[in-house]
Amino acid sequence: AMWERALYDAVWNVVGAVRDEQTDHADVAMFFELEASDMMWELANGLRGGLAVTLIYGFEDRLFSIAETRGKDEQCELIDEMFDYMLNVFPGQCRMLWEYCNYAKDERGLLQSVNVPSVPSHLGELPSPMRQGNLRADGNI
Repeated sequence: AMWERALYDAVWNVVGAVRDEQTDHADVAMFFELEASDMMWELANGLRGGLAVTLIYGFEDRLFSIAETRGKDEQCELIDEMFDYMLNVFPGQCRMLWEYCNYAKDERGLLQSVNVPSVPSHLGELPSPMRQGNLRADGNI
């Protein structure tokens, strides 16, 4: 439940805060469902690979129903002081999250006092998943 809440806080606020108009959590659930869903799955996969944490089946439906029922009163916002506690907690390559955060910083004027991680522009900048060096136990190459 803790990681589901962290996922909810990060995804709904980031997806909604980059909009031109004021957006609440219910609006994100109703009108920006695909973006929110894609970002949730990317972050959930990072949790699985980085911390060996798997969210319980149905987490996506639970988070959308919370947003639809209780989200009308929660405005989407990105607060600089909360960046390290709300957004910078997910392991792995959070490409979509960092794209949105960089857009919020560069285009919307949000997160100005935060050092948002950059997004690799092409695959050559991503760390290789292959181990480097001699992997033989006997030391022969």
